[in-house]
Amino acid sequence: MLRLSASALLSTWLFLFGLALPAQAADPPAGEAAATSLPEPTDPDVRARERDALITFYEALGGPDWIQRDFWGSDRPVGEWHGVETDSEGRVVRLTIYDNNLVGELSPAICELERLHTLHLSFNKISGHLPEALGACRALKNLWIKGNKLTGQIPNAVAQLPELEYLDVHANNLSGPLPTTWNTPKLKIFRGEDNEITGALPEQLFLQPSLEQVFLHNNRLSGPLPGTLSGAANLHSLLLADNMLSGSIPNDIGKLGKLTDLRLNKNQLSGSIPDSLTEAASLQVLRLDDNQLTGPVPEGLADRLTVFDVSGNPGLEASP
Repeated sequence: MLRLSASALLSTWLFLFGLALPAQAADPPAGEAAATSLPEPTDPDVRARERDALITFYEALGGPDWIQRDFWGSDRPVGEWHGVETDSEGRVVRLTIYDNNLVGELSPAICELERLHTLHLSFNKISGHLPEALGACRALKNLWIKGNKLTGQIPNAVAQLPELEYLDVHANNLSGPLPTTWNTPKLKIFRGEDNEITGALPEQLFLQPSLEQVFLHNNRLSGPLPGTLSGAANLHSLLLADNMLSGSIPNDIGKLGKLTDLRLNKNQLSGSIPDSLTEAASLQVLRLDDNQLTGPVPEGLADRLTVFDVSGNPGLEASP
């Protein structure tokens, strides 16, 4: 007599009534890992060079005392080390180690990471000067190092990085003049506020074709506003308050068709408010308070703005 097991009887019964058992998961092929490890460079020299650069960076910034330092210095792929991101070939492209008790000076060894495009080290205790050798980081797009204890000038070499899009060094102790020569055709945002930067605004900065935002308020900048401001066709935010800028506001500043936010308050600017500002179609915020401006306020200017402040200019005349 044919005898069926309990499981066979159940399968037969389910088949007769149009039901089916759930499929069994297939076992993985022998030798196949459950999870794929992150890639590493196939060239052993490249692999060693990038590891050495990271270790030098780690040791220079007090790595053993970091809040998070998972796998740093281990044999694990560097893409598993805390804050390190690699590309499909295992090359380091991003360091994101912010608010992590980094203490010490930034080592130029990071430029041995030839594909590094983002360096995000904000809200730490990094001190000393930014190294001029940062100019060797030719792939760098984003330099975010705000809220540290940096001193000295922004290196001239940083103003020559061909891929740089976002430079954020605000809330440090930087001093001295800004670089005078800029060759950063992709630069969109420059944040350098809340430092001790002195000297004149460099004209070439405002000739960078992609420039959209400049934040340099609360520094010690002096001298006139660049006459090249009207050449910054994509500029929409210019914040230069709380400096010692002098001279007049360029007459053609209203030609900046994308300008939405212009803050020149708390400087030593003189002369009249340019009539061209009434033609700045996108302008929403205009702060010129606490300067030495004179003459009439252009008619209709105040009516079309969300924020308009010209107080603290005793020589200004109210518009009719």
